[in-house]
Formats: sequence, structure tokens, C-alpha cells
Amino acid sequence: MAKSYRTVPLDEEPFLAKEEGTEEKWTGNTAKRHLPECLRKLSPHWIWLCHAVLLSLSLTFFALSFCSKTSKISDIDYTRKYSAWSPAASAVKYETQHFDLPPFTEGPFVGNGDDVDAAWDEISAIGDTMISREEMIKLGLDPDTSLAITDPRDGKPGYRVAVEVFHQLHCLNLLRQNIYKDYYSPLGGDTSAAAEDLQGHLDHCIDALRQFVMCQGDIGVFSFHYPLNDGDPWPNYSTPHTCRNFDSIRQWAIDHTVPRGPDEPEH
Repeated sequence: MAKSYRTVPLDEEPFLAKEEGTEEKWTGNTAKRHLPECLRKLSPHWIWLCHAVLLSLSLTFFALSFCSKTSKISDIDYTRKYSAWSPAASAVKYETQHFDLPPFTEGPFVGNGDDVDAAWDEISAIGDTMISREEMIKLGLDPDTSLAITDPRDGKPGYRVAVEVFHQLHCLNLLRQNIYKDYYSPLGGDTSAAAEDLQGHLDHCIDALRQFVMCQGDIGVFSFHYPLNDGDPWPNYSTPHTCRNFDSIRQWAIDHTVPRGPDEPEH
């Protein structure tokens, strides 16, 4: 009699074959004969060794990937990447600071007088330094049209340069002094210059500071609050900013100040 056919789940096929006798017994030796010859010749020790090598490689690549994502770029690398070349780059240290700008401005840099002048002199009256011809070229400046000097201490030739931040602070200080011109003009100095000269100096400083502020493009934000409880909102400028440590830059400038030689012209 002809046998009837029926569908059978895949996992029952070996047992069906065994019952009907149409297939050889499903034994370990049978499965072993179906393996490639090269795999059957491998020692179990080699297989475990391959597993260990692959696991080690996986862990190594994972560690390298994790370190590359979490490693912090150094201050000097960040400065070199995102700033123009400067001999003072090594002095840059980044830190988080909160600005101090209350509704009624006060502090050691506000107003006039000897103490206020001393505070401004401490942060702005810093001498110039000197760089080499190669460094001038690195800056993209023409050495042949720049002020060449000789260090009076050791006779070393170079070119006189000034760190920008101290010029910017000088301009801010001049604006402050001009606000209190009645106090400062009789004392001499920039505010006592002829009206036309003083106006030109002030215009220069304002435009220099404008370019600096636009160059920096501070993207920090500030909120508004009610410090006087009068229903009138005031800006709250005490938000965090990533700043360069000023004391570190100032100390570098002091350490690298080159005095003016006896025959060196004023600038």
C-alpha cells in the first residue's frame, strides 16, 4: 500500500527519518562527517585561543573608542586650534567664571581716584615683548616694515610686539577717564590732549573694542530677574562664561617684558 504523506515540523524530521529507516542514524559521528575537513582537524585548544584573541581585539577597540570620545583636549591644543598664533599661547588656561554686574555698578574699577587708577594700572600698564623674524612671518606680518629692536639686556635682535588684551584694557581705561574728564584732564595724560587728538583717540578705541567684541562673538545668554522687588525686570548677568585666566596671561607678559632701549623710538 502506498504510504500517505503529511507535513512535519522541521525539528521532528530526524525522528521521522529514524522511524522510516530512510536516513542513517543521527549520531555524533554523522554530524562530525558533515563538518569541513579543516575544522575537524583543529585542536579544541586552538579554537579557544582564537576566541581569546577576538575578545582581546574587541576590548581593545572598545577602549580606544571610549578614550577618544572622553579625552579632554588640552588648553594649549585648544588655543592653537581656534586662535591665531601667539607667543603667549602657553599661558592660556581656561576656567569657568561668573560675571559680577549688579544693577548698581560698583567695585575697584569704577569711578575715579588714586585707588581706581592703581587698579586699572595693575591690569593694563604692562610692557611689550619681543619676537623673532621667523615668528613675525608666522604671524603674517612683514618684518621689513615692522619695528626692529635690540634687547638692551643681551643684545638679541627681534621685533617689538604687544599683547592685544592690554591694548583693549587701555582703551577701556581711556573711556573711563574721559567720563571723568574734569578730574583727569588737569592731571595730564591722554585726556589732556587737544580736543581733536583726544576725539581721534577715543574713536580709535571704540572701533577697536567693537571689532574685538564682534570677533569674540560671545554666545552666552543671560536671564532677567527682579532684584529691587519693584516689578521692573533687570538683566541677570551672573551666568557662567568660559574664560581665559587673566592672571596667567598677565604674569606671562610681565615675565617676557622687554625694556625699551635708549635709542628706541616711542610708539
